[in-house]
This record gives sequence, structure tokens and C-alpha cells, in this order.
Amino acid sequence: MLSKLLKNEFIATGRIMGALYAVVAVITAYILGSYYFTKDTASTGQILGVTVLLLITASSFLLTTVVMIWNFQKTLYGDQGYLSFTLPVKGSSLLTSKVLVSTLWYVIAFACFMGSAALTAFIVKEDVIGDESYDMIQSLLPMFLGGRSMTTIVWVVVLSVIGYFVRFAVITVELYFAISLANTRHFQKKTVLWIIIFSLATIGIVETISGKISDKIDLGIGISGNELSLVTDVSTLTSGMSFINLMSIIIPLVFGVIFYFLTYYVMNKKVNIR
Repeated sequence: MLSKLLKNEFIATGRIMGALYAVVAVITAYILGSYYFTKDTASTGQILGVTVLLLITASSFLLTTVVMIWNFQKTLYGDQGYLSFTLPVKGSSLLTSKVLVSTLWYVIAFACFMGSAALTAFIVKEDVIGDESYDMIQSLLPMFLGGRSMTTIVWVVVLSVIGYFVRFAVITVELYFAISLANTRHFQKKTVLWIIIFSLATIGIVETISGKISDKIDLGIGISGNELSLVTDVSTLTSGMSFINLMSIIIPLVFGVIFYFLTYYVMNKKVNIR
């Protein structure tokens, strides 16, 4: 049943998000196609194209948030609320499907933004920043990579991707909790206002507490050349050693689980369906 819920979520949110990424695909195809035909020379139209592409992909995070909130409110607490809660599925399945789909849209938005940034670097390169500047950037890359092997680089990328994925999922759950709380009996008269207030308060409190815990506890992966090691005290890091903070993944994950169950409780016990 969860697969059917996921399919319906994709259909419901994909109309808007799909249109957005169709525009992104068209602009990307134009930039690459015209760049090929102009024999690797960036034109004014291509520079304008990558600028528009960056703006669209950067704003996709905001659009994803708006679509996510609108869909959650509409399908659970709006006109479709009675239908959703009378489906022969558990409330946890409803919530899980929405969290997974919303998180995936965030990840897609992030991937598109990074892709557009990479495309910009590929197109503009020395045509915009000049030959000397471009050569200097290329010469600095080995220094940032630190002579690391592909295995080490893959580990760094994987941990970073997991961190982003967890963060997007947690933000989704926090917003869903705020929306659910705003639809309880005491706050329904001004739902939109309370959604904004609860969202800002929830995210602000979580970020504050997470920051304080992260400052108190050191836990991460130390990278020295091609060697990875578990680090429990940042003061032991040597010069030239990189550090991936695992607490930036663990703490949001814990808060995500807490707010998931809080949202599930509010959904099933406290919300008045209109």
C-alpha cells in the first residue's frame, strides 16, 4: 500500500515540480546545444542562459517547500482530509509517503542546483574569468583534493550526500509537525499564521539545540591523505587533516525521529479535520 501512496504523492506534487524541471531541461539542452555549435565559445545568450538556470534551480528549494506545505495541508487537513484519513492505511504510512516524496524533491532540487553550477563552470570557464584565472583554479584543484585516492573521495562524497539527505528529511518532518500543530482546535482560526510561527520556532529551536550539542560532543571522521580514522576530540587533529562532523548527521536524525512521532501523534489525536 505504501507504494500506491508514494505513486499518488508523486502525481500530486509532480505537476508543478515536473513543469519546473522540464524548463530546467529545456534551458540546459539549449545551453549545451548552442555551445557545441559555436565551437566551445560562450556567447551572450549562453551566459544569460546559465544565469537564468542558476536562478531557477536556486529558487527550486523555495518552490519545493511551498508545494510540500500546500500538498500536506490540502490532502490531510483540507478538502481531501476526510478521504485521506478514511483510506484503509495506517496514519504512519500516510506520513511516511509524504516525507519520502518531499525529501526526494529536495534532493532533486539540490542535484539540479549543483548540476547547474557545474554547467556554469564548464560554459563560462576562461571565456569569462580569463585564461590566467582559469589556469590558476585548475592548478589549485590538486591541493584541495590533497592527493587523495578515489576511494577516499567517494567516502567523503557519500557521507556528504547522506548528511544532505538527512537534513532535507528532517526539515520536511519539522514543517509537517508545524502544519499539524497549526491545525489543532486552538489554532485553526488562523492556520496560515500559526504554520509560519510554528515552522520558524521549530526550526530555530532545533538548530539552536543541535548547535549546542555539536559544540559539546566531538565525533567525526578524520581524513589524512588516504587514511580515514574515527575522531572523538577535534583537538587531536593534525595540520592538513580534514574533518567530517558525524554529529551534523546524527543529531538531525535523532530530532527527525522525535518530530516524526510527534507529528504522527498530533495527526491521529489532536487534529480537527475540516
